[in-house]
Amino acid sequence: MTILEMAKKSGGPELVPASQQAPVLTISVFGPLTIRRGNTELGANDLGGPKPRQVLEILLLNFGSAVSKTRIMDLLWGDNHPSVALPTLESYVSVLRRHLQPGSGRGGPLRTVTGGYAIDRSLVDLDLNRFDTLTKQASQADAPAALALLTEALEIASAPLLGDELLPAWAEEERALHAARVSMVRVQAAETALAVGDVAKAITWGGAAAKEDPLNERAWTALILGLERNGEKTEALRAYDRCRKVLDEELGCAPSPALKEAHARLLTSTAAALGPAETRSPIHVVSGAGAIAPAVTKQETERVRILIVDDHTTFSDLLAGALDREPDLKSVGAAKSVESAVTMFRELRPDVVLMDLHLTDGSGLEAAGQILSEAPGARVIMLTGNPSQEALGEAARMGICGFLPKDGGLGVMLDTLRHAHPGNMIVHPSLFAGLVGAA
Repeated sequence: MTILEMAKKSGGPELVPASQQAPVLTISVFGPLTIRRGNTELGANDLGGPKPRQVLEILLLNFGSAVSKTRIMDLLWGDNHPSVALPTLESYVSVLRRHLQPGSGRGGPLRTVTGGYAIDRSLVDLDLNRFDTLTKQASQADAPAALALLTEALEIASAPLLGDELLPAWAEEERALHAARVSMVRVQAAETALAVGDVAKAITWGGAAAKEDPLNERAWTALILGLERNGEKTEALRAYDRCRKVLDEELGCAPSPALKEAHARLLTSTAAALGPAETRSPIHVVSGAGAIAPAVTKQETERVRILIVDDHTTFSDLLAGALDREPDLKSVGAAKSVESAVTMFRELRPDVVLMDLHLTDGSGLEAAGQILSEAPGARVIMLTGNPSQEALGEAARMGICGFLPKDGGLGVMLDTLRHAHPGNMIVHPSLFAGLVGAA
């Protein structure tokens, strides 16, 4: 039943259709509550006290719908209704009418309907209602029009709902629910901005939504794709790393296929931006002791064989366990020194060597240099906690495939192992700037 029908049934004043009336009040509930009546502006303190104000806010949040007196009393007093709750509520409504619609009595925007009260939509211009209308229109519009509508809606909702109403629990609940809705509208706006090529808005809104709700993968996707299309590949990689980490820690899941594809593109383009390493000769069969057999071409369904080189046994064991749990990766051994790394490489012929920069008998760069001198096509990825620019530059010149922080995310390491190729160098965002400066 509409407010108009309820008013007729209750014998109250008949509501005139919106098309025949102009708004009497302009009300904003985003940020501080403000009310404009003609040339008069009312604030939260001009409504007769906190309780009358809350009655108005309850009705505004149910804009155009009837709210029963019982429901209003429950929100105002919870389970502790005073014995005079009903007449007190009615007195609050009378106070509101004197401030909102002086001289109009029950004929103004605040109407009495059967068993309760309602705000006449035709007599009030409410910013929350305009926000709702714009978002509904956007869902039915084409992308360019939708972007304009969503932009306007987000400008209206730039401040928190009932931002200066700090006391009642119901207001906090409504504020939280609406903040979540605004966040989803930001995601929708970011995705729409991507569709029309406005990457700046996609980055702004996607980033804001991801900050508000770090578990919102759609927000991360819009942010990362926006950064990628804007040429900010290092920032996009950082965003992906944050997304992957929070999804793993909070939900125990990996990023979506779309994000993984974007990550693979970013790794490849970052490597390309560094420039290819010196062209390597193909591997030849060498007779005699210590000969290196030619590399075997892997089928897509086979697991990548990885040699771990690190002088911390616990780290190596944990990493080997993580690798063996992956369907496409496999650990084949662990070395602790430069000498054992080179020896095990010769014996095992792994697909990838994952090597610590600092070993018990020297530098991982020394071991990598010996391996690459014998097998120019070998894939070597370095791990370190605090590399120098000289080490980063040397790694790039040597032809190492990747350089990652040892304390970085496991997911990034696994993806790097999968995508590392000779001739390109994959670098974690935290090390990228130093590598460029040293190369």
